[in-house]
Amino acid sequence: MADNVLKDILLDYLDKELIQYNFKLNKKLGEFTSKSKEGWKKLQLIFLIRDEGWEINLGMLIRKDLVENIYHKASYYEPKYHKITPTIGTTIENYINDGKNHRFCLNSNKDLAFCYTEILKLFKEIALPFFEKYDRIEEIEKAVNMKNRDSVFSGIKYGGNIGIILAKLVDNPDYEYGDEDEKDTPKAIRLAYKNKIKIPVGMIGIFC
Repeated sequence: MADNVLKDILLDYLDKELIQYNFKLNKKLGEFTSKSKEGWKKLQLIFLIRDEGWEINLGMLIRKDLVENIYHKASYYEPKYHKITPTIGTTIENYINDGKNHRFCLNSNKDLAFCYTEILKLFKEIALPFFEKYDRIEEIEKAVNMKNRDSVFSGIKYGGNIGIILAKLVDNPDYEYGDEDEKDTPKAIRLAYKNKIKIPVGMIGIFC
């Protein structure tokens, strides 16, 4: 059975260490956030309920306000969510992608030390380099709009609006301007044209 006391103890243990890296705990959400003038970075502990207790998956999220403010001009998110959406995100397990299990079981007090040690290790060895690597919009754009292989950041948000916005912000030469015809063109494409955001050939259908 999932024990909230164990969950809180683990978060408190991690908080004492992660605060040294300027990551502050939101215990209710199970996440640690580092804010900057450009947005924020988050390490999420995703607590999944299992028969024996908790299964913990780790997520890494980065938000760039410049990108998200443009994105939400055409998004269908309610305004209350506009300030909390990440620009990119993935789990540590998916990011490493080595075929191994990088989740943790928290079923009793005996699991606390192992979970704490291993999560802290992944934070230092995987999450911190991830946050540093993708701190610049140019690096995010390269990862999202990859030519020769699938991006670790996949999904319609990345292949559509976000990819276009990022391409414009870094002046990616592989993109072409969208159609100005407001009558026949979807809202996202009209917004892209208005902001001179370039759209790759074949991507228009994504927004229809």
